Amino acid sequence: MNRIKPAVLSALFLFLSCGIGEYYYLPQVPESNINSSLTEIAVINLLDIDKPEYYYATNYSIFYRIYISKEIISSIENSTDRNTVNPALARDFNSLSSYTDPSNSSFVTDANFKNLKYFEIELEGEKVADIFTKNGGTLRINFPTSSGSHPTVSKDGGKQNVRLHRSSNFYLPSSERLFINTAALTDNTNINNADVEALTDGLYAYVSMYIVARGYNNELFTPIYGKPTHINIFRLPEN
Repeated sequence: MNRIKPAVLSALFLFLSCGIGEYYYLPQVPESNINSSLTEIAVINLLDIDKPEYYYATNYSIFYRIYISKEIISSIENSTDRNTVNPALARDFNSLSSYTDPSNSSFVTDANFKNLKYFEIELEGEKVADIFTKNGGTLRINFPTSSGSHPTVSKDGGKQNVRLHRSSNFYLPSSERLFINTAALTDNTNINNADVEALTDGLYAYVSMYIVARGYNNELFTPIYGKPTHINIFRLPEN
C-alpha cells in the first residue's frame, strides 16, 4: 500500500485550494521528536511554525483524558498495557490512531477530540500560547511519583516549572484542577469529572496526552489543527 507523505499532502492541499477557497495545513510533530521515560517524563522538540506559509498558526495545544485504573504499571508501551490500565484507554487510542498516523490523510478537528471527551490542558498562571509557542523549542513534562508532588512543564530547560491544570470548561474547585490522584477524581459518581474515564473500584489514575499544532481560520472563525502526535501516558501522583 502506497503511503502519502506529509509534504505531498501539503502540495495537494495547495493545488486543490486554487479557485475554491484556501486549504490550511499545519505540520505534525514527528514521533521521533518526542522522548518519554516510563509514565513519568516526556521531552518534546517542537517544530518552528512561525513562518509565512503558516501565517494562520497560533500555538501548540495538548489534549488529554484521564483514565482510572486498578493497576500500577510503570511503562505503557502497547495495546495490552493500555487495556490493562483501562479498556477505554485502548479503545480511544485506537480511535485516534488514524489521525496520528502520518501516512494517513485524515486530519483532526475540534469535534474529534470532543467526541472522545479529550480536553485542552491549561497552565497555572501562564497562557498556553506563551509556553506551547509556535516558535518551537523544547518542552519537558514531569509527572513525579512521590506523594503530594505536582506534574509540571518547563520550556527550553528553564528553571520555571509551570503546574499543569485540567480544563476549565467544566466546574472544578481550583485544588481539583491539578493533575493529582484524589478521592474526588476516582469517584465515578462525580458529575464534574467530564475529563475522566471512570472504572469501578479503580484506585489509580493515568492521563493520555496528544500534542497538535493549532491555528485559526479567520474566514470561518474556527480553530484548525495539524495531525496530533501521542506524547505519553503518565501516572498521576497520589494526593
